[in-house]
Amino acid sequence: MKVMAAIRTNMWTQAEIDLLERLKHVFGDDVAVVFHNRTDALNLDVPIIDINDDWVQAQGLRITPDWGWRCGDYFYYALRQAFPKYDNYWLIEPDVVFTGDPTSLFRAAEADHCDILGVSPSPFNQPLHRFTQALKPLEPHRAIFALTRFSGRALDRLFALRQETSKQKLRAFNVPNDELFTFTYAHADPELTIGDLVPLAPAWFVNGSVETDPNILIHAIKNDPDLRDSVFHPVLQKEVFKTKLAARMAKGNGFIKRSTKSFSHLQDSDLEDIAEAAKQRLLVALRHVHTIAGPPGQ
Repeated sequence: MKVMAAIRTNMWTQAEIDLLERLKHVFGDDVAVVFHNRTDALNLDVPIIDINDDWVQAQGLRITPDWGWRCGDYFYYALRQAFPKYDNYWLIEPDVVFTGDPTSLFRAAEADHCDILGVSPSPFNQPLHRFTQALKPLEPHRAIFALTRFSGRALDRLFALRQETSKQKLRAFNVPNDELFTFTYAHADPELTIGDLVPLAPAWFVNGSVETDPNILIHAIKNDPDLRDSVFHPVLQKEVFKTKLAARMAKGNGFIKRSTKSFSHLQDSDLEDIAEAAKQRLLVALRHVHTIAGPPGQ
């Protein structure tokens, strides 16, 4: 079977460079990059597939403000169109990190002929989640989308379904994300099969962690001898880790919104005072966690 691997991204950083080298070592020339809204020239020795709003619209797919994040299956469809003669396609995101040569993981996967492979695919038991509303009456299923393999025939079926469902009068807020859309519809299709990567290459997951969160700082895993030959997600470089952690903490502001009436009586200087006080308290909390963590390797 012919297999291709691709990186899904919207930037080109050290994380993408490192992942590309890993994949080229395993797949040779059968590697590509699917780029979302690329603005800068990029000179790579592998094919670059560009997708943007115009491409999405031309395919009859739904454009949401965050489709580049939410609809990773669009990247798969573009990859399939650009290279239609492959049997299977891997799509891997740059926050997936292999702490060793991943050849054994991908070779183990070759022995499995399921249409779709993911990490621990399973039912999604949150019936009120905003991404499941348009999937009813199907039973929602999911797996972490950042490390998946789809067959060409599965992508052809899912692409047609995504085009059809894109015609629905549905709020952008409720358009299903990639993992729920693909795994739910594939599970409901009696002719498609879904497999689990974990039992195929268990050694890679014993000490590894492929989850939605928490974010993992690259320094916490890259030099730990006990974590060699493992796979992790989501792994971030330090600056990205700091930015995302700060954004996540700032996002937990539901209690602030409940004080809207009181806020109308505050001046901008009052807001600065509150922010400064919050900063000092947050710094105390961060230092407490830092103390508990101890030095690296402890």
